[in-house]
Amino acid sequence: MDIFVRSFEVIAAQLGIALVGFFVFRAKIQDKESVLRFLSTLGIDLALPFLSFSVILKNFNPRAFPDWHIYPLWWLGLTAGLGLLSFLFTLLSRNGKEFFLSLFFQNGIFFPVALMSGLFGSDSAEVAVLFIFMMFYPSFFFVAIPAVLGMKQKARWQRLISPVFIATVLAIVIKLAGLEGYLPGFLKGTFQAIGSLSTPIIFLILGGNIYLDLAGTKKFYAGKALWFVLIKNIIFPALGLLAIKLFRIPHPLSFIIILQCAVPPLTAVPVLVGRAGGNRAFVNQLFVASALVSMVSLPLFLYFFRKLGF
Repeated sequence: MDIFVRSFEVIAAQLGIALVGFFVFRAKIQDKESVLRFLSTLGIDLALPFLSFSVILKNFNPRAFPDWHIYPLWWLGLTAGLGLLSFLFTLLSRNGKEFFLSLFFQNGIFFPVALMSGLFGSDSAEVAVLFIFMMFYPSFFFVAIPAVLGMKQKARWQRLISPVFIATVLAIVIKLAGLEGYLPGFLKGTFQAIGSLSTPIIFLILGGNIYLDLAGTKKFYAGKALWFVLIKNIIFPALGLLAIKLFRIPHPLSFIIILQCAVPPLTAVPVLVGRAGGNRAFVNQLFVASALVSMVSLPLFLYFFRKLGF
């Protein structure tokens, strides 16, 4: 049960940061929307790219992962599978775009980074491989979700080449060329220090967004939230374990894939749904329910993953 306890502690700690963010935004922040936009820019466009760059530069070993270049293709296959499942379950549930987007867009970077850093260390090779696996995900999200929501005029095509993608590719090129030794130590230390801010910032933002979305909410969707949790937190990771077994997916890809199947929805989905005129409160309630249940469901599936010998 060691992996269950350790992963539970990591997830609880991150949600604890979100709880702090909730009460800080409730009591202390005046212009809450502006602060959230600033923190989002700081966390996603600055700190996260520095984290990807520094982790890959320090810990990625192409010889240890000779098939690293096909990892994004595994992400593509996973995305296609999750997309099909999300579409089918949305039809079965007779729900709309909000339900589909919450199922389809998983919190594929921040929850796994926090969890893998807690289990293996923030400088682990597993975290570096995660960034390579997910290198196209931010670009895909910023282009796909406006299309699904019908936000043609707001589709962020400039985000097709995201800062995380640029940082990941640059770090891989420097690593393959053997040029990392030419970067000054203080510069590497600076990148690593800035990168380490990414996860705490994002979970503070999460708490602030939850406060803004729940403040004044009068309608609650308990039944739909329970159904969503059953699909997102139980059925998806169970099918992930089955796929890992059937396709004999090796480590660390298998570990990354089970995380992708088991994590809650992406925190940016409620914001963009709100901008498109959708039911932001509904999406946020789905996220909160899934995130709270993930404190137990995610460690439980990691325990099954380890117990089954993957």
